[in-house]
Amino acid sequence: MRIRIIAICLVICTLLLASCGNRGEMTESGFTDPKTGIEYVSVTPMGLYPVAPEEVFITVREGEANTEYFSVEFEDPSRFLCYESEGYYFLMRAKTVDEPNVKEFNPIAAFIYNSTNTVRIDNFFADSEYIPDAQEDDLTVGETALCQLIADSIMNGEAVEVPVQYDDIQSHFYFRLLSQDYPGLYYIVSFFGYNGRYFLRDDAMGKTVYCPNDIIIRMVGSNA
Repeated sequence: MRIRIIAICLVICTLLLASCGNRGEMTESGFTDPKTGIEYVSVTPMGLYPVAPEEVFITVREGEANTEYFSVEFEDPSRFLCYESEGYYFLMRAKTVDEPNVKEFNPIAAFIYNSTNTVRIDNFFADSEYIPDAQEDDLTVGETALCQLIADSIMNGEAVEVPVQYDDIQSHFYFRLLSQDYPGLYYIVSFFGYNGRYFLRDDAMGKTVYCPNDIIIRMVGSNA
C-alpha cells in the first residue's frame, strides 16, 4: 500500500513539474519566450525546415490547445525552434535573425527526394573538405559544386513563367539542400521537367529558372 502511495505521489510531482515548465506568450506574429524576451516568428513557407527536432523547449497556449516548440538539433534555440503539425516539422526563427536566401544558405550537400517530397532516393555528397575524417572512406564523388550551382542559378538566373499543370510535370524531384553554416536546417528547391525543358523552382522566392545542364545530366542522364 505504501509503495502505491509513493508511486501516486511521484506521478503527481511529475505532472506538477511539467506544468511549471517554460511557457511562451502569444504575440501578433508568433510568441515570446518570457525567460529571454526573444520573439519567434514563422519562416517563409517552402523554404527552410529543421532536419531533426530535439527536446521540448517551450510550450505556448494557443486558444484551447498547447503547442510544443522543440529545439533543433545542431542549432541554437535562441535562433531557431520547430513544431510538429500533421507529422511534419516546421521552423520558427527569432525575429532578430535574418532568414537566408538559398545563396546565403551556402549549400554544400543535398538529399534528393521523390515527387511527393516524402522518400529520399539519392544524395549530392559534400566535397571531402566538409567530411569528417572517419567518414572520408565512404565518399565517392563530392558534389558541392552542383549544390552551389543550384543556388547560383536561382539567384542569378532569369525568372521564367511555366504555365504547367501538375499532371504535365515530368521528372519531378526535391532537393533538400544542406549547409555547414546552418547544420540543423535544410532548404527546399524543386527540379522538374516540362515540354522537353527542365527547371528549378524556389517556392520561398516564388522564382522558376531554367536548370543548368550539369544538374540535368546528373538527375536524368541527358541534357536539354
